[in-house]
Amino acid sequence: MKLHIASARVIAAAVLCLVALALVIAGCGGGSSSSSSSGSTESSEGTEATENTGGETEEGEEGEESSSSESAFPKAAKANEEFEERPTSVGIEAPVGKPIPEGKTIDFIQCGVPACKTEGEIFEAAANELGWTIKSINAGTTPEEIKAAYDQAIKDEPDAVLGSGYPRALFEPEIAELKSKNIPVIEFFVEEEAGNGITAVIGGIPTSEFQGKMMADYILAHSTDESMEIGIVNAQGFETVTGTGESVEKVVSEECPECSIKKLEAPLTAIGKDLPQRISSFLTANPGIEWTTVGYNDMVTGLPTALKGAGVENAKLTTVNISTSIAPYLEGDEYLQSTVGSSFNEVYFRGMDLLARMFAGVDYKEDLDDSTLPYWTITKESLPSSTEEFPNVENYEEQFKELWGK
Repeated sequence: MKLHIASARVIAAAVLCLVALALVIAGCGGGSSSSSSSGSTESSEGTEATENTGGETEEGEEGEESSSSESAFPKAAKANEEFEERPTSVGIEAPVGKPIPEGKTIDFIQCGVPACKTEGEIFEAAANELGWTIKSINAGTTPEEIKAAYDQAIKDEPDAVLGSGYPRALFEPEIAELKSKNIPVIEFFVEEEAGNGITAVIGGIPTSEFQGKMMADYILAHSTDESMEIGIVNAQGFETVTGTGESVEKVVSEECPECSIKKLEAPLTAIGKDLPQRISSFLTANPGIEWTTVGYNDMVTGLPTALKGAGVENAKLTTVNISTSIAPYLEGDEYLQSTVGSSFNEVYFRGMDLLARMFAGVDYKEDLDDSTLPYWTITKESLPSSTEEFPNVENYEEQFKELWGK
């Protein structure tokens, strides 16, 4: 998904939007958006979306919700059936097999919003098992503060540095400095590839592609309409969101060539503000859309209320990741039909597993394969809790401890 890496100009534009940092926890970076060859794109630069033209099916020709067994798309139905099974493995099989050095100090570049504190807590839980120490460095809410956080890591000279969601364009000189000091850098949830100072990327480009496929397969598995309209809500400037949307479009075009795609390109500044109203206007202007993929979980917050207020009744939504903010929508059947993806717990423990193998002098190739991450399509029927956070793999900690010989 190197295709999704933005130009420096777009990255810079995205970075200037302070709300971007609130989305680091969803693995967001800077990126460009693209329009569909099989549908149309709407820009949402104003308060309301402009009415779409072209690529519309006849009014009233909506997709009919069905069980996977009744789907018009058997390939998608079969794939979705597997995705809906809760994963039981963290995806790593080979134990470390050698003593893991203790006493390591790891710097974690933590984004400057409260939600990011959860990420640090996951790393700390893993570090406690390994006899290591995690030092969280607050990266604040501006490009200057992010750069300063990596500068602090250079001064600390830790055994490794962890970062999540930040495009390397913000701290390129710091990566070079860390490389010169032989300090490994692991990045999570970025549309980057490893190399040139970044030791490894976990939950990166392949994850965005895979999660897009999961959303597309879920929609197709629950439809009998072979010429339906599907909406995609993108956040301009977030690589992972854009990459996931492109993956949805690719799968749909391959498996449902008569289907049409319509996009809403929302600005970054709409997230946490008027995005629900923009999406409501988009769906009101395009009543033929029954299914819509909405970037990731934070972009769904507040949306059911806005849809009800706009009189939108038949919309069905799917998104990436779940939180206690949107789980009640899924539980209460308020437009949201499913969420897809991996969970932070297994991804961040995998990063610590990679470091454990590196420090022990053991091959860590397994950790680099994003396809083996425990992905899960969660529905109302399989939702473990709407009030508490949960991992995809119930006993993930025990599995990693066994791999580490603990």
